[in-house]
Amino acid sequence: MAGIGIYFAAAVLLPLLGGVALDRVLHTAPVFVLVGLVVGLVAGGAAVWLKVRELSK
Repeated sequence: MAGIGIYFAAAVLLPLLGGVALDRVLHTAPVFVLVGLVVGLVAGGAAVWLKVRELSK
């Protein structure tokens, strides 16, 4: 169960950091940060849901 936190953190942080990098290159702050955050939260939720389903079997 401890791995669920790492799954969620990675799923949220990777798209968020990608958004920060894109905003720096394209000078469009905060557009891609917000997109990365939304994508990360959705991906994090899905990753946690799938992991919990797997562990509950």
